Amino acid sequence: MNSEAALRALAEAAVEHARREHGTALDPESADHILRAESADAERFETLAACYGAWLGELARQRWGAVWTGLEEPVAPRLRIGETWVSPVDAVRRRLTDPFAPTIPSVLRELERLAAPVSREAILDQNRAAWDALAGDPRFAGPLPQLSEDALDPWLREEGVKGRALLCLGAGGGRQGPLHALAGARVTVVDLSEAMLEHDRRAGLRTLCASIDRLEGLADASFDIIVQPVSACYVPDVEAVHREVARVLRIGGLYVVQHKQPGSSNADPGTREF
Repeated sequence: MNSEAALRALAEAAVEHARREHGTALDPESADHILRAESADAERFETLAACYGAWLGELARQRWGAVWTGLEEPVAPRLRIGETWVSPVDAVRRRLTDPFAPTIPSVLRELERLAAPVSREAILDQNRAAWDALAGDPRFAGPLPQLSEDALDPWLREEGVKGRALLCLGAGGGRQGPLHALAGARVTVVDLSEAMLEHDRRAGLRTLCASIDRLEGLADASFDIIVQPVSACYVPDVEAVHREVARVLRIGGLYVVQHKQPGSSNADPGTREF
């Protein structure tokens, strides 16, 4: 399955399988019945998952303009639909192996929902709620038992932060801000989550509740250093973040930013399961 042409061929094979072996035209309802009928034949699971997953993906591509991605990767191809990546092959495989997995019609309804335009405000609300919910989780927030300047990024130790105006961008939670304050920086913490920022306020730090791509509350050229842990993945336009960073950072300032991508992350690469 390393090309769109191969996926179309697999989708056509699913249509032919439904016609020849089950005597029916292929639609979401008949696909679901076929997969449940075939669920006793484990030897055919991977072939069926590939063919019916390709058919499901092609249906989403035709209806809502979804785009195949990951065609050169050693995993099932994924669809980008709206701002989400999904794996129709995995959805079909689950339906074959688990009678309680979402039905094919319900998967299709979810794809339709994902294809609908989502407002910036809705995205921010979802992100804010997610991080608010983690504000009490010691894995993500709250003071650490020990703080040491040894934990500073090597670039920052070399640059020196004492007495410098330092912005912790997208870094609420009481971890980044207090660490840099301990090293002598004059710290401001920006985060979308008020609950996360409460940890930094308890540490006596200046805070601003804002999205990292809109820093209207901060003056031009007001920071010597900006430190941004992984957070750019939570906004739709990373260039907007960089424009704001360029605006509030003084000429000659230091910007230290972390990113993650599937090749360097130990997490799932954004694939959604149904």
